[in-house]
Amino acid sequence: MKLKVTKKAVSQFLVLLPFLLIFTGSVFQNTYKIITTLCKLAGFSYMIFYVISSGKVNKNLIYVTIPFIPLLMYGILNSFSIKAGIADGLRYLFPIVILHYGYAIKEHFGLLLKFVIAFVVLNFLVQIVNYANWLRGVNQWFYYTTEDGFIHFNQTAGIMRATGTVVFFGFFGFFNMIAFFLINKFYQGPYKRIFLGISLFGLAASLSYKAFGAFFIVLIIYYYKHIYKVLASILILLLAIFISFPDKINTFGEDIILRLSLYVTKGDSARSESYRVMFNEIADFNLFGRGVGVFGGPASTDYGSTFYKLVSFNWYDTKWLNLATTDTYLPHLFVELGLVGGFSYLLILITPLLRKKINQKYIIVAVIYFCLCFDMLFSFSLNNLEYLLFSLVFVYPIYYYENNNFKVTNKGVE
Repeated sequence: MKLKVTKKAVSQFLVLLPFLLIFTGSVFQNTYKIITTLCKLAGFSYMIFYVISSGKVNKNLIYVTIPFIPLLMYGILNSFSIKAGIADGLRYLFPIVILHYGYAIKEHFGLLLKFVIAFVVLNFLVQIVNYANWLRGVNQWFYYTTEDGFIHFNQTAGIMRATGTVVFFGFFGFFNMIAFFLINKFYQGPYKRIFLGISLFGLAASLSYKAFGAFFIVLIIYYYKHIYKVLASILILLLAIFISFPDKINTFGEDIILRLSLYVTKGDSARSESYRVMFNEIADFNLFGRGVGVFGGPASTDYGSTFYKLVSFNWYDTKWLNLATTDTYLPHLFVELGLVGGFSYLLILITPLLRKKINQKYIIVAVIYFCLCFDMLFSFSLNNLEYLLFSLVFVYPIYYYENNNFKVTNKGVE
């Protein structure tokens, strides 16, 4: 039996190739990091090649990208280490390339939605297996192994945080949240409620406080008419977890109080410290920054930036974790690139939002931006290819979906 490969199938494979590369690479981030790095580099390079070879570019994106490049180059050359500058300088390009790639594949929203559903279902099934192995006490492939041989996995109140195939619970919660909004708005197939239920399960099982916060804010503002249905579903899921682990309820509550104390009321953390440094730099009118790779990002710790000592940075009790970043993006951006470079960069990212016509599709795009930016306040999601491939890449396909009237049938989006 001969396998017939159509031109359409090849085209769809080429569109999904960076997704396949990068999400496959994420599987190995705790075991074979070199595979993760190579997969990300290959996926990122492919997207650049695809955009150039397709010739499909958005003029507005080009106009705002060009002035930023000299500012980025200056930041790299102004760094304490050229290696650090190049390493973090490359990461600044991630969301820019993702936006350009999203525009180049804007005709393929139906394919992207099918991928979203398939990815959510796959990770749900894998997580069920992960739970079964966890309860059996089996050491699993995604567990961390410290230098002294200690085996570790992410948990809250003694409950394992869901990670599926992507290893990191934060991203697991994030992509299930984005999937919920996309499926709820665009998918009209016969299994819609099942897919929505699976995405809600993934969000709840991740035990990601950042995802919870963004999700509930969006529900209150945008989905307020149906909030009781979603809240009821989440409460049922959480109730099922606590019935299964009744001794964890108090511990879970204490963990929430501790995190609120660290990040909101007291602010005794590396995250709050990073914002202190940022506001001081802004007050000093730091126009062009201290240099790329100097503060906040992974290159600053990898190459031993002395800027932390200069500003008397306090890592608090997170120092023992050997954090690669300060887990905050805006301080990283404005300290390294300054006011001019920082605002120039943000202008590129919000360019798709600068539209005169505000409709339902625009609101969904705004929801995606909000979820990403909310996470960005407490993480480096804005320079993370996995997060970007489940957020910004959908922006232009969603707009194009509206303009070209894709057919929505019982089989889904065509």
